[in-house]
Amino acid sequence: MAAEPSDNPDLPLPPIPPNEEERLRELESYHILDTLPEQVYEDVVRLAAYICQTPMALVNLIDRDRQWSKARLGFADNEVDRKLAFCSYTINYPDDVFVVQDATCDPRFANNPFVRGDPYIRFYAGAPLVTANGYALGTVCVVDLQPHQLLPEQVEMLRVLSRHVVHHLELRRDLLQLEQRLLAHEQERHSLQAYLHSLETRLAEVQQQVLTDPLTGLLNRRGFDLRLNEEFDRARRYQAPLSLLLIDVDYFKEFNDTFGHVAGDETLRIVAQALNEGSRKHDFIARYGGEEFAVILPATGSDGAYVLAERLRRLVQQAAWPLRPVTISVGGASLTDDMLSVCDLIDRADQALYEAKRSGRNLCVVR
Repeated sequence: MAAEPSDNPDLPLPPIPPNEEERLRELESYHILDTLPEQVYEDVVRLAAYICQTPMALVNLIDRDRQWSKARLGFADNEVDRKLAFCSYTINYPDDVFVVQDATCDPRFANNPFVRGDPYIRFYAGAPLVTANGYALGTVCVVDLQPHQLLPEQVEMLRVLSRHVVHHLELRRDLLQLEQRLLAHEQERHSLQAYLHSLETRLAEVQQQVLTDPLTGLLNRRGFDLRLNEEFDRARRYQAPLSLLLIDVDYFKEFNDTFGHVAGDETLRIVAQALNEGSRKHDFIARYGGEEFAVILPATGSDGAYVLAERLRRLVQQAAWPLRPVTISVGGASLTDDMLSVCDLIDRADQALYEAKRSGRNLCVVR
């Protein structure tokens, strides 16, 4: 249920931006309020919640008397009285991410109905949606039900997501204007389509950057976690096989100490290339962390996983190594009925990897 506006004098009113009327006219020009959900904004809140590890994330717009959510994850209401909205404060700080680590300790929010009652908000961080004209229309924000701190990288990614929401809003507004003009100027249709395509490309690039390891070009740990959860759910839903390989570059620390980190980075790139060459089109390869890699094998049981693991091991061993031979140890596991979560699958594969390393390395063990 939506919280009712409070008459409590201990609840301070959020400040009104000095350019409020101009800001509201700018917001109205986007024709975004009270529109239907759009996937691009839903993707933004999913990414924001995942990056910041919070149960709630929203794309909010601040109207004259209300806060309206274009996209929301984990929050019931899509409209809140402006006087109660944390984002009403954020739009007064267009150059920064506004963070409340514990709302119960902040006199601006301690008596807020959303803090004292359901959903009992404790943490909030919002990056303002600032247009090219300098008006803060709303926020990309994340919310937690317990005190929280963000890492600097998470704060920066909130800024990145807010900038790309603004880019999409601007392109969306341009699209609406162009559609009106196309009634009289059909020849402009091709430029409109190209403009929309550039938006999709830019957003895809941002999503790719968030989920890609820059050294190897493989999925990073975030991308791996997202993909493995999706494949785990799909395998459970359709009773399909699923396997996971965890891979460790043998004696990599010793290699780094001997030849240096530049040579170590090149080694990781060569290993990644070999894994790409040896895997199938529908497999998902990730840099799991440091010198560790992972390969998700959809629709693959333990026998198929072992065959593929051996192929990858041989490809790495047979690669053209400029300094000294490099090998990998591979541990694999296949989904079984007793596995209740992805953690169970990862643990089983990790145990197999430990067994491969303990047995002499340059080996494959699949459970």
